[in-house]
Formats: sequence, C-alpha cells, structure tokens
Amino acid sequence: MARFPPEFVGTPLGNAFERLRARRVAEARETAVTAHDLALACDDEAVAAWAALALAQADYQDAAFASAIRRALDVQARAEALDDARLGVEAALALGSGFWRIGDSETALSVIENEIDRAFRLGDRELLAALHRVLGVTLSEIGGHVAGVATLERAFGYALESGVPQAICECANSLGGAIYASCRNADPDAKADALANAEAMIRTSLDVATEEGDLPAIAAAESSLGAVIIERGDWVEGRLWTARALEKTQASGDLLSEGESLASLAECDRELGALDAALASLEQAYAIAATQQAKPLLRRVHLQISQTLERAGRHADALTHYKRHHALEREIAADIAEQRARMSGLRLDRERARREADQFRAETRELTDAVERDSLTGIGNRRAFDRALGALLSQGDARCTLALIDCDHFKAVNDRASHLAGDRVLQRIAKVLTQASRKSDLAARFGGDEFAVVFADAARDEAANVCERIRAAIEQYADDGAPAVTVSIGVAAAARATPSSG
Repeated sequence: MARFPPEFVGTPLGNAFERLRARRVAEARETAVTAHDLALACDDEAVAAWAALALAQADYQDAAFASAIRRALDVQARAEALDDARLGVEAALALGSGFWRIGDSETALSVIENEIDRAFRLGDRELLAALHRVLGVTLSEIGGHVAGVATLERAFGYALESGVPQAICECANSLGGAIYASCRNADPDAKADALANAEAMIRTSLDVATEEGDLPAIAAAESSLGAVIIERGDWVEGRLWTARALEKTQASGDLLSEGESLASLAECDRELGALDAALASLEQAYAIAATQQAKPLLRRVHLQISQTLERAGRHADALTHYKRHHALEREIAADIAEQRARMSGLRLDRERARREADQFRAETRELTDAVERDSLTGIGNRRAFDRALGALLSQGDARCTLALIDCDHFKAVNDRASHLAGDRVLQRIAKVLTQASRKSDLAARFGGDEFAVVFADAARDEAANVCERIRAAIEQYADDGAPAVTVSIGVAAAARATPSSG
C-alpha cells in the first residue's frame, strides 16, 4: 500500500500516501479528501483518480472493506479512462484485497490474476510483491497450500529486490503463515519441519519490523509467531506472544487487529482452563467487531463464545451463539453476492459506456471523412488539405514540404476522350499519390486537375525525390484504359523560424 507516482512527492496527495504508509489513517483521509476536491475543481482527473485510490486504501486500513471495494471499482474506471496502467493495477490490488478481507477468495483471485502481466510490464518490484502476496494468501486460504506457498515465496523475492522494509515484513509474515497453515494435517515429522520454517520466516519479519520501529508490523509478526507456537501445542508461550501482539495493536490503534488478538488470547485461556478470562476477552472482541461492523470477526467471536460456554457447561447459551455464528455465515455470503453483483453491474456500465464512446468516435470519423474526402478520387479534398497544412505550420518550427501537382493538358483529355476518361485519369493520379505517400503525409485533390501532397517531417530534397518517382509513375501508368498523361510538379519547403537578433 501507499505506492504513488514520484511527481506527487511533496504534494498534499503525496503526503496522504505517506501517511497511509505510516498508518496515520485519519490524517491521510483528511488530506486525500482535500486533494480530491481541489483536483475536481481544477479539472485534474489524474490527481482526482489517485486521491480516490488513497481514500480506498484508507477505507481498507479502517476495515471498511465494502466502501474500499466501491471506491476501488470507481478508480478502475477512472484509470481506464485515463489510460493509466499503474493506477489500474493499484486499483485492482485494492479491489482484490477488499474481496479477500470479506471472504470472497474467488473474486479476489480473478481480480489479481488479471493484473499480473500488466504489473510485470511496469517493472515495479514492490507492486509485484504486493500482488503476489494477496494472490498467495488467497490461494492458501482456499486450500491451495502448495501454490500459495510458492506464490508467496515469489512475493518475498520481489520484496527483497524492492528493498522496501514494509513489503519485506508483510511478505515474510504472510509466507510464514501460509507454511504454518499448510502443515496442520501433516505427519508429526513433516509438521515439525514446516513449523520451524514458518517460525524462521515470521522471525525475519519481526526482525525487520523491529529495526524499522513499525509497531503494527511487529504486532502482526508476534501474533503469527503465537499462532505457530500454539500449533505446536504450547498454549502458555503462545499466549505470551499473543498478549504482546495485543499490547502493540492497542498502542497502534488498529482496532480490527486488536479484536483478532483478543480472540486468539481467549482461545489460549480457554485451552488453559481460564474460562472467565476467555469470556472477558471475547466480550471486548465482540464490542470491537460490532463497532467496526466486521462480520468475519463477529462470526469468529460467536463461535469461540459458543465453545467456551460449552466448556463451562452452559449448553443452551452455547447453542444460541452457535446459531448466531451460522447466521453470520449466511449474512457474509449474501454480502459477497451483493458486492459481486455491484462489481458486475459497474463493469457492464463501463462496457456500455465504452461501446457508446467507440460508436461516437466511429461516427465522428465517418462524418469527418465525408466532409474532408473528395468523392471522385477518394483522397483528401481542399478542406482536408487546408486543415493538415495549417496544423503543421502552426507548430512554429514545422519541418514539412508541399508538392503541387498539375495534370498537363487535362482539358484536351476531356475534349478528345470524354469527361468519363478524364475522371479515370484523375483517379489514376490519386492512386499513384496514395501509394507514394506515408501514413503521416496527406495527398489531396486541390481543385479540378490540381493535386497536392503535404509531406510531414520531410526535407525539400527528400520530397523532390518522391515527386520524381510520382511523375514517372503517372507517365508510365496505362492499365486503366484512360489516355496517358504527364504531370508537372512544384516543391516548396516550409521556412524554419529564425531566432530574433534583438
């Protein structure tokens, strides 16, 4: 998170992204809102789009995942309109991360996978690390442990290449977590090796975070370390690491992580027989989840309350919370379906708008062609010639050459061979001019039997050589049954502006 183009460094928008990296979310949001509103007032769509991305990332850090998804979808549309590849990848990353956090792994995978190739073309190692991290974590969560670990290993490699401490911390911690998750059903020896590898990666994350003084990253690593130690069956030491993580999440103000740490602490207390302490922690976690409207955390809390009450012999109360746990599962599934529908609807709207824009451009081109094309010869007319030459000369220091071509004794062709034959002669000349011209040049019928070629970015000698080939080709051309003709050609180059001596 918090990657942004270098031209924003030192600007209010750049400051918003820097505050996001430092997890000062409230300050970042306020700055991003101001930057967004000012950009809209100044019709600066690029700045407004990047500011909208900052707001999506602020929503994500505040655990407002539904809002983050909506904003990211909007940023995707803006990035497409601006043809900004980097903004498009960042928007997709925010979108995929949001779907991952609400539990919609399938959509998260599809969104992220579609952006990998574009991210490679951008060549930003930190961005590649972030994309592969979300992809790897999502694969691991849906049971693709081998692919998840392999993807996270690539993410960690990209993070090391980027040299960004925050990226290294996040990828090392996620890799350790994926290794730990992959060994839960393994045989004892394989599980012991996997947990050792997981602990090594998480301690790497902890070392880097400690060196950087990154409190949220330290808390995340300590929480993961506690989970690994608990998986070994050591509830006492696992509780110590979880309590350390809880202390730091409370200090950093990360409410969602605090709620998750409280739930983990409650699990340790339950297994250690301290049921009252477990229920007290779960009560705090419930309050945080309700305030944050974090349904996945609420679901986890209700399940743990049910398990703790059952351990205490309060079976009726345990059943009530177990039912609430399942009800939340249904609500989360409905939320996921709603977000998918919203994304599909917005993409359909964008596709419809794109088709309408393409149709408008095609109709505009057709209208322009009709207005600026000579009906007899199919090349440009006098209007097209005036526009093209004017556009080149308005550049001030234009390097272009003009050739005027006149059909010799054309009136005699009309008088002796008919006007139909004369038309075929004009079409022949136009065909030769089109074949001799580059895409950047313009061949036009200037009027009657007079033609012109505007050679863009060509010196007089270069244009003269082309014109000699045109003259010879017209003189030798006799495949259309019309009389042979010759042409006279004059060539002039645009005069370069000379510096004032004053």
